[in-house]
Amino acid sequence: MTSKPANNVKQTAMDPLVRAKPVVLHVDDDVASLLMAEGPLVDAGFTVVQASDGLQAIEQFNEHAPDLIIMDAVMPNMDGFAAIAEIRKSPVGVHVPILMTTGLDDLDSITKAYDEGATDFLTKPINFFIMPYRVQYMLRSKNTADELRASQAQLDNAQRIARLGHWEWDIATQHANWSREVARMFGFDKTNLGGPWESLLAKVESDKRQDVRENAQLAAEGAQPFSLEFDVIGQRENDFCSVRLEAEPKLDKDGVCTHMVGTFQDITQSATAQKEIHDLAYYDLVTGLPNRAQLRESLIHQLKMAERTNGKFALLFLDLDHFKQVNDTLGHDAGDDLLQQVSNRLSSVLRDSDVLSRPKPEEGEDDEAHGSRDTVARIGGDEFVVLLGDINRDEDAARVAERIAKSVGEPYTISDIEVAVTTTIGISVYPADGRDAETLMKHADVAMYHAKENGRNGYQFYSRSIHDQALTRFSMERELKLAIEENQLKLLYQPKLDMRSGEVVGVEALVRWKHPDRDWISPSDFIPMAEETGLIMPLGKWVLDESASQIKQWINSGVGTYSVAVNCSPVQFTRGNMISDIANTVRDSGIDPSLLEVELTENLFLHNIENGIQLLSNIKELGVQIAVDDFGTGFSSLSYLKKLPVDKIKIDQSFVEHLHTDSGDAAIVSAIITLGQNLGLSVIAEGVENSAQLDILRQYECDEVQGYYFCRPLSAEEFEQWLAERSTPLSKTGTDN
Repeated sequence: MTSKPANNVKQTAMDPLVRAKPVVLHVDDDVASLLMAEGPLVDAGFTVVQASDGLQAIEQFNEHAPDLIIMDAVMPNMDGFAAIAEIRKSPVGVHVPILMTTGLDDLDSITKAYDEGATDFLTKPINFFIMPYRVQYMLRSKNTADELRASQAQLDNAQRIARLGHWEWDIATQHANWSREVARMFGFDKTNLGGPWESLLAKVESDKRQDVRENAQLAAEGAQPFSLEFDVIGQRENDFCSVRLEAEPKLDKDGVCTHMVGTFQDITQSATAQKEIHDLAYYDLVTGLPNRAQLRESLIHQLKMAERTNGKFALLFLDLDHFKQVNDTLGHDAGDDLLQQVSNRLSSVLRDSDVLSRPKPEEGEDDEAHGSRDTVARIGGDEFVVLLGDINRDEDAARVAERIAKSVGEPYTISDIEVAVTTTIGISVYPADGRDAETLMKHADVAMYHAKENGRNGYQFYSRSIHDQALTRFSMERELKLAIEENQLKLLYQPKLDMRSGEVVGVEALVRWKHPDRDWISPSDFIPMAEETGLIMPLGKWVLDESASQIKQWINSGVGTYSVAVNCSPVQFTRGNMISDIANTVRDSGIDPSLLEVELTENLFLHNIENGIQLLSNIKELGVQIAVDDFGTGFSSLSYLKKLPVDKIKIDQSFVEHLHTDSGDAAIVSAIITLGQNLGLSVIAEGVENSAQLDILRQYECDEVQGYYFCRPLSAEEFEQWLAERSTPLSKTGTDN
């Protein structure tokens, strides 16, 4: 059968035609079906175009662009499935409704029809009088869809012209949807208009990303609207787009925010002008630093973050000493030059001191998660303010203040003239010295004036108690450095006994500090400080050398051959060159390296087992013994223990303390001993204080013990005397008073 054209019916994708009657293309190789359908369709108000196979159907479609197609499935030359696939490739054919008629009633054929692009289907035999109603329904649906697409196109075009896009964020699923204009701004594929909320945040400039994340989260939690302006990264790395975000919550019946909806507007063209206005309002013209207004905003932000996280931060109020003399003598241009140089030094000190003024992030957490802001601002004349975000301790603010005073006090060259100025600093700390911006600023200012009264060129905490505490800590730091240099430190030795023979097999070296003015200072006071300041490196090297020297002295004097265990801080490995220190100690002393035992806590290799194994292997190559100290207090996976090249494990005294009264501790100790011995490791129990503990450890066949039950830590001379007087193995000697 040949095709039957419709009169004066032609349409192209670029030139849509307004028709008096909708056109239906009916494709079937059965002439009877074509004839029987034609009458009812014409009576229903349709113009009918006919074709007998898929190839003719494509020709008729291209010529007439019908409003709807009725397509038979099985035909010669080209079947209906292939014809539908070809039609769908045409821009005009993307949305045209296609009703497939088929005698095939299997599920696979129906599925294939939908997969190729069929809109609906009819199974034969067909009721041709009902067919027009089916066609009319499909056309109504098509018209509705066309109107929606036209409306969407108009919206997209309007948003493109206005450079405005919309978005929606589902709080529960963390999924977001966005418009094409948003996709353009953010450099996304315009065919993909949705994805994780974090994919939008990842496009935000790095220094504003945390602000956007936190503001969005706070707005969702509080069911409040919010707005922000920031830059986003486009398709290329340096392709930035400035946007304004406006958002408001969508609430459920209980008033809970379930979605945030809003807009992004491209404001790139006005961003430059706005930045110039903003800089005039928020930045100092002479130094380029934030001014009082910008400082206030940063301070308010830091207050919110500190209140939310129970954090601590400090405010340093600086005044240049004798600045007026420079201005009066050399002129205002010279004064401006000096202010610029001071501002550069302040910014440099703040960057260098950042590690001191901010706590380390948790594992897997980056600095942005803290939301802290360190700010240097000039608030007028010769006055500057430094905002230190998220300090660890009050002493950190004092440390930065000292560095600032030292840096600012270095000579300046102004117009070929060397100029010297100093600075006086007042410090207030949140929350101890105030919980609002005005109070903190006022207290820092008051502290600065107090410092000036005490002689300028220094710093003063607002709180006298904090000031005294900081001075004490810094004094101790200086005195510890002096103690290391002048041999004020002393090693004490606590014996370790073999459980089977009762004989002394070695000692643990414990460092003590006898201050010339304050008597003995507890290791719990000076060891953490030494780790923080880096003094642990020379201190640890001194302990190694002193221990090796004592081993050699005992051997040469005939006292005996005893191993000495030395506690090593993780800081000695992460910030120093501990492997080299151990090697040099063994070489310089000439001792058998197996007599030197290095005790390491689990934290050193807990977070990176592979690096830990390599580190321990390097130590083992030196021939020294390795013990895991405080075992059981931090190790997350005992399965890794078998991989570690260690010789001994020391059961933490917290388990030994209640061994005889707590069945849980007893079970843990028993398990550790069994595990260690099965792995070929010696097991040492520390902190043994009574015979009941000793009896249980003997029952569990622990290898070695140490503790006050046998002996307190002794000097080298006291240890030698203790050995000489000792008569009964594994008994209390009476020297622990």
